[in-house]
Amino acid sequence: MKIATLTAIAALLNAPTLALAGDDWNGFYAGLHFGASDADLTSGTAGLSDHSAVYGLQLGYNHSLADKWVIGAELSYGTAEYKGLGPSKDMDTTRLKLKAGYDLGPTLVYGILGYANIDLGNTNESGATYGIGVGYKATDSIIFSGELIRDSFDIKSTGVDADTTSLALGISYQF
Repeated sequence: MKIATLTAIAALLNAPTLALAGDDWNGFYAGLHFGASDADLTSGTAGLSDHSAVYGLQLGYNHSLADKWVIGAELSYGTAEYKGLGPSKDMDTTRLKLKAGYDLGPTLVYGILGYANIDLGNTNESGATYGIGVGYKATDSIIFSGELIRDSFDIKSTGVDADTTSLALGISYQF
């Protein structure tokens, strides 16, 4: 048993290893994202809910601080088509997100807080956005990401509260 254990350890120590991507999160990046979104519109006691696919673009910058902390900012644009929300089916969302996270090597775990704007065609409103995310550097330049984001809006012209929850996967190129 001891010989088998020592042989297995020796084989692992001598096995070829994968070269991991660098963990330098500094710099600009641009990419695409896609996912799913739920929208809830409430007015008084009545409400509507619907689900949609969402897709869009992002452009951002990250800066590494001492002790493995990373801060950044990102501008993103996404669009979704909700079929069960009445005549305004398309919802375009623009977000300015501030991000702060912890560098775990090729993985970055972060929180999101920022500003969101929705365009429903006949209504344009601003609100808050917040969430969590994770990024993974597959190479020195390619970053895969996943984010869970909540947006909250108070549409003053109609008295409707709109909340969206999105789960999106993305791919970005860091330059």
